Amino acid sequence: MVEAVLEWVQDENVYSVEDDFGRKMWYRLDFAKQNHETAPTMLVLHGVGHVARPSLYAEKNWNTIKPLDQFGFENKGSWWIGESSDPFTINLLEKVVIESKEKLDSHLDSKLFIYGSSMGGYGALLHGARFGATAVYANVPQVQLLGSKYSENGMKKHFEPILDKGGPLWKYNDLSIYLKDTSLDHPLYFICENRYGSSEDYLHEHALKLVNMFIEENINFHFEIIPTKGHNKNRGIREVRAMFEQYCLNDEN
Repeated sequence: MVEAVLEWVQDENVYSVEDDFGRKMWYRLDFAKQNHETAPTMLVLHGVGHVARPSLYAEKNWNTIKPLDQFGFENKGSWWIGESSDPFTINLLEKVVIESKEKLDSHLDSKLFIYGSSMGGYGALLHGARFGATAVYANVPQVQLLGSKYSENGMKKHFEPILDKGGPLWKYNDLSIYLKDTSLDHPLYFICENRYGSSEDYLHEHALKLVNMFIEENINFHFEIIPTKGHNKNRGIREVRAMFEQYCLNDEN
């Protein structure tokens, strides 16, 4: 197992950033085959669970950044926030994005997109405006963490180590409130959800709650409900890339 870990760490496309307390975030950066300086970049945020290595996903005409969130409960993820009211995962992820842009020598007008599913979908929604993304795609995302039925049905053990009620990170507990109050420019939000979730009222507590806020605040979005039950990766990442290209990179849009 140690040898396998060392093998991927030594990959020439794998890097890490570190904070003052020695906490590291590993990530893989793949360059577009041509004109990487001006190519769009996709930041891919994974879901909860033990992730053995950064994703190998790459695109010919896109740069791709694939970081690891190995913090939180049992090192299964900190929802791209941090732990114990310390937003160190947010800070490490920001370092990853900044360092990646430096390695890519990205032009100022090159565009950033974020993709994520479940925990990664939450992260995409949270960080889209913060990172100045052109668009984000959130598949079956959580929108409210503590206080939701999803939390009470077994996920509270993941959320409580991240958030202290009334603490400095509590503003991230409900994205339908946080994103409503943001002073930053919103990206175009793509949200995909199953008609029947894997837990009670998942659709209403999360995606629909956020979409209703978007409508009230006149925030642009694309919303799709897949007529199935579950908590699935409904669209392949290359399908999502094609949607980004159609709605955000097509000169006619």
